[in-house]
Amino acid sequence: MALKQTINLRLQQKLVLTPALQQAIKLLQMTRTELEEELITEIERNPLLEDENLSMDNPDEKPSSEKDYENEVKETSPAEIMDDKIDVESYFSDYIETSQKYKGISYENYEGQDIEENLLTKQETLYEHLMWQIMMSSFGEKELKIAELIVGNLRPDGYLDEQISKIAETAQCETEEVEKVLFEIQKMDPVGVAARNLKECLLTQLEVMNPKIETAIELVKFHLEELPSKSPEQFAEIINKPIEEVEESLRIIRNLDPKPGLNFQSSDNEIVIPDVIVEKNGDKYEVILNDDGLPRLRLNRYYKLLLDKGGIKNSEETVAYLKEKLRSAVAFLKGIEERHRTIYNVSSFLVDYQKDFLEKGPSFLKPLVLKDVAESVGVHESTVSRVVSNKYILTPKGILPMKSFFATGIQTLEGKDISQDRVKSMISKLIEEELPEKPLSDNQIASILKKEGILLARRTVAKYREEMGIPPSSKRASGKSMMKEGEKNEN
Repeated sequence: MALKQTINLRLQQKLVLTPALQQAIKLLQMTRTELEEELITEIERNPLLEDENLSMDNPDEKPSSEKDYENEVKETSPAEIMDDKIDVESYFSDYIETSQKYKGISYENYEGQDIEENLLTKQETLYEHLMWQIMMSSFGEKELKIAELIVGNLRPDGYLDEQISKIAETAQCETEEVEKVLFEIQKMDPVGVAARNLKECLLTQLEVMNPKIETAIELVKFHLEELPSKSPEQFAEIINKPIEEVEESLRIIRNLDPKPGLNFQSSDNEIVIPDVIVEKNGDKYEVILNDDGLPRLRLNRYYKLLLDKGGIKNSEETVAYLKEKLRSAVAFLKGIEERHRTIYNVSSFLVDYQKDFLEKGPSFLKPLVLKDVAESVGVHESTVSRVVSNKYILTPKGILPMKSFFATGIQTLEGKDISQDRVKSMISKLIEEELPEKPLSDNQIASILKKEGILLARRTVAKYREEMGIPPSSKRASGKSMMKEGEKNEN
């Protein structure tokens, strides 16, 4: 048979975006204090990164070897060093321009409410974090009951510690209904929580990635037990996939979180530093990211000069090292930029949408759930949850948790939504204005609200009243009678 050359086209899936996506997710969910530590660590770990703030402190200072180095950078072109054709100069110019847009101001000089009153906080528990997301979802009353039972049976590491059949029995529903709610919770933040085993936990994390990594999914689904013992070459032969694709998939799997609940272990109180600062200019509110005191990363001047001049007199190992560190630097800075952009966009939407809340107080908070913000900003609901979790906004009213800008809605008879906080405020006002000798019962309050177009069941009124710490009508009557009797005795 004669041999001949042919040209074939082949469509190949290349896993390029996923590492950057993982980096962005990790950075996004960090608190400001954790971000500062991560930035410092990355500078120490990657010689191609430096703190721009330190360079600004000494603007005339140059690296001691810079003049001598200019004559040595002649042998290898930037294209050889960056064979992936990354436009370094263009990218870092864009990064600096973008970071300037989000650059913050010093909150210490902010002329708002006394900051010290809001500095201490308790870290949110896994239960609290999940229940907040559940309340901000579109679950019905029956689904909420199921969801609370699921979250209440989670182990500290985030795994579900109860049988689906028993949860269904307690909730008086079918197991299919429990499964449906469970799958929704598993996609919340942290993704993979409420899994029943390691395979389900890892698969859930892989399924929500965009684009989906089919090779990694296949390895976890059918070869999880073999992952520690077999080599990438063996897996490539078993599943008939290119070795490069298998190696990348294995790296992605290693970076998944096998115990997502452990990130919410309770700790001591910590200082709260606002991530976002809101300033009022006329009738508008301006959103500024607070980067006061944070390192401002950029490409190290020494290595940037190497790339500009084009070359290096060194071994292949050194060139390979520079390639890897430069790729790592670009990925990290892209993650930081994405964090800035996402927090800025979400915060801007919250401030703009809840302007009445900032102007007039909690009773004017509009109904707002995670889905509303996600659709407006163009991200997934779990991303919004990561943005607002353990993050704070400094407003003219003081430091507020980002979560305080959300509220579940109650539909009025006219078809409009009104926030629970507004309804609670109305209930509180009715009780404040009631006659001491004739305190309003929960049924009477429900009837009055119905006339205002708000349809609430008696048990819902009782629930809101208890959440505000207001006793029932019988105890309010006895309490007011005792106060009245005491006033008479004093006279």
